Amino acid sequence: MPVSTPSRPYLDGKKLNKIEQNKSAKDGLLVGSEIEKFAQMGWEQVDETDLQLRLKWYGMFWRPKTPGKFMLRLRIPGGVLSAKQLRVIGSIVERYGDNGSCDITTRQNLQLRGILLGDLPEILRRLEEAELSTIQSGFDNPRNVTGNPIAGIDPNEIIDTRPYTDKLEKFLTNNRKGNSEYSNLPRKWNTAVAGAKDNFLLHNDIAFHPVENNGVMGFGVWIGGILSSQMNAYAIPLNAWVRPDEICRMTDTVIRLWRDNGERNKRPKGRFRMYLDEVGHDNFRQQVEEVFGPLTPDPGSVFDSTPRSHYGIHPQKQEGLVFAGLHVPVGRLTAQDLHDLATASITYGGGEVRLTEDQNVIIVGLPETQVESFKSDPLLERFPLKPGAISAGTVSCTGSTYCGFALTNTKDQALAAAKELDQELELPEELKIHWTGCPNSCGQAYMGAIGLTGAKAKNSEGKTDDGYTMTLGGSQGPNPTVGELHQKAIPAENIKEVLKQVLIERFGAKPKSELSKI
Repeated sequence: MPVSTPSRPYLDGKKLNKIEQNKSAKDGLLVGSEIEKFAQMGWEQVDETDLQLRLKWYGMFWRPKTPGKFMLRLRIPGGVLSAKQLRVIGSIVERYGDNGSCDITTRQNLQLRGILLGDLPEILRRLEEAELSTIQSGFDNPRNVTGNPIAGIDPNEIIDTRPYTDKLEKFLTNNRKGNSEYSNLPRKWNTAVAGAKDNFLLHNDIAFHPVENNGVMGFGVWIGGILSSQMNAYAIPLNAWVRPDEICRMTDTVIRLWRDNGERNKRPKGRFRMYLDEVGHDNFRQQVEEVFGPLTPDPGSVFDSTPRSHYGIHPQKQEGLVFAGLHVPVGRLTAQDLHDLATASITYGGGEVRLTEDQNVIIVGLPETQVESFKSDPLLERFPLKPGAISAGTVSCTGSTYCGFALTNTKDQALAAAKELDQELELPEELKIHWTGCPNSCGQAYMGAIGLTGAKAKNSEGKTDDGYTMTLGGSQGPNPTVGELHQKAIPAENIKEVLKQVLIERFGAKPKSELSKI
């Protein structure tokens, strides 16, 4: 049977921008049947739109910064990885030597660097054998489903999120085969399942929070979270409660209403929250009810606890077992790091690791009797259990080293600033400092107590150079807030000193040089 672009009746009569026209002309999922051919042709001969746009439906990102060397984004629901899967990923990264690396994302996911198009068919086969996938991991598709990074081992969890993140992941991607129902959305879509009251997931388009209703455990539905160049806001309650077997149908209902009616001409206005605000919350709830059926009011799902730090050794709900939270500086891993993490997870634990939204790693299932041996492992010199308070809360997007949108080299600058500031300052507690290279906010700047967004600024020589806009006040606790503008156009060369001043004046940091005199 010939493969063709699916019918899209919801596009009929709509004014489409150039990107939407390209999406309508050929569904991105269709390049799956051409990947072998692309690999043989070489990237220089591939149709430009297929190369730079449609390959993203298979997680393969063309980067003009590194022509011929692609970024490959995986799907890892809930951030759960086995040692075997880590080794497969490590061996793929290893193939590319100095050009290969791996980044933990803010969606509990991994992005591989330096990938060659000619290797893509074999990589996809190896990933499939390891029960991993890249399908629909980029562009206008449902992104990786996130959940509690310590699901199933969390002493404070209300529910184990793993069955639900897996269920939603399979539903949205058609069991990793590609789902044409959701392959042409107006913009990206983020889904999350909370497991505890401190599971802060309100930046997602839809988030499910566990709550009982008349003795039955189900989920309150929260919608409309957004971090973007156009708007930054947290999700709000839909005032709907669903049974566990209804989460996919509710997700489908909300996505389809937006898919069929969302903005397709002015791309910055295409995000779901824009549509929600346009139609109004009450009207949208009515639309949901007309499709889904009568809605049960939310009995009171809440995110009302400050997110816990996972650093260090913590007891699991399973007696005699602990988990270890390791700091991965700005989330960057080498092939050797991946292999060593796999080895450590087998040597000391249950052969499993978890990825967190703040770009760190958790090794689970360590017997208490193994803790002291684990603490002496050289791995902890690279990935400490107790990082400095500033490094601990530092989160960064990829930055201009690889990303064509980024205006600043966020990862290197964030790493250097955090290291120096931890040497110079004593901070009362871990503080979230989020760095993002452009207003698209992959680094979630507005969620940070301090947020830094890439911009242009005049340097000391009066020339336009790398710079940042600073926001303050983002929080993820009982009364969540998004950051507000503090200062524009800070030259990158000055960012460490400006951070130092703000940390002292606003967050109680003390210079170590002064403390040593006391």
